[in-house]
Amino acid sequence: MRKIMLLLVFLIISTSIVSPERPYDKVAEATFEALKSGDYSILQPYLDDEMKTAFNEEKFNAFREDLISKYGELKSYSFVKEGKVSGFILGYYNFEFERADVTLRLVFREVNGEYLLSGIWIDAVNSKEAGIPLGVALFFPVLGGFLALLTFYILGFRKIGVAEIVLGIILVAITLGIQPLIQNAPFLAVGIKSNSDIIAKGTAFVILTAIWLGFVAGFFQESLKYGLSKGKYLNEALFIGIGFGLGEAILVPALQAIQLSTLGGITPKLTTALVSMLERYLATLFHAGTTVVLAYSYKNGFGKKALLSLSIVHGIIDTFAAYYQFRASAIVLAIIYVLLLAVSLFLLRYGLPKVKEEREEDRIVW
Repeated sequence: MRKIMLLLVFLIISTSIVSPERPYDKVAEATFEALKSGDYSILQPYLDDEMKTAFNEEKFNAFREDLISKYGELKSYSFVKEGKVSGFILGYYNFEFERADVTLRLVFREVNGEYLLSGIWIDAVNSKEAGIPLGVALFFPVLGGFLALLTFYILGFRKIGVAEIVLGIILVAITLGIQPLIQNAPFLAVGIKSNSDIIAKGTAFVILTAIWLGFVAGFFQESLKYGLSKGKYLNEALFIGIGFGLGEAILVPALQAIQLSTLGGITPKLTTALVSMLERYLATLFHAGTTVVLAYSYKNGFGKKALLSLSIVHGIIDTFAAYYQFRASAIVLAIIYVLLLAVSLFLLRYGLPKVKEEREEDRIVW
């Protein structure tokens, strides 16, 4: 009798430990198997009609490629929690990749007694890799901007234009607020909401997208700098450009840090942080050079020609930068840095002697 009682107790405890099967677990299983193997046909029967259109095979492959490229191969998955909203069930699952644990929010709805997948979202990312602390990662790009400022100080520009630097930072804030709205408008109009959607449309579309993003950035930023620097002393224009570069070095990483701390993600390694420092250093040199040349060209009657030329050059560089966001490549990254360095040296070699030669009476007053 005692053995029977012990067996009953064991069965009760075992039953309570084993989690009950959820009616949508087979959909989650199909999602895992499809993402692990890359076989869309495993998942397709479990998609509702809207999802079959919104998450077709191309978009599935782009979504999977993005996950694998960032976090490594998929290893396992487990249920986290359940939620409900407006007739939909939200199933939160932890998908374990080599380099991170990614929480996917799977949206299910019941159709004729069967549960189907109606949406899939990345809810959080927890890195397994030991990157440098977020505060340290934020420090390196900022340091790159200030090293560029130090470079100009060493070159003889000892009277730092603090007010002009602040103006340059304000221009960056304006850029970050308005430029993305212009860049994203045509994509939102046709229902494209993520990089995965763009990648899913193929290489030609990615290239066209990169050109659009790059040239909008080039013309928008150079136009802002031209509008603020024309009629200024060349020394003032120089520090407006430095301020623009410093603003990017401070504000862009800060926004990325906020995104990482809010949504989770992989903090950069030391080598990545050092590369970001180099990038911000070169970008600050570039913005300083373009702003000086824009101010000088306006003063000498060929401002619009210079604006057009520099906007195109800027657009080409940012086209490569935009393409790198979709298809990361060491070759593309090298091209970006070589172009930044070459153009910056050319502009500064042309413009800095003119800044040093400028006299007070040379300023244009209208």
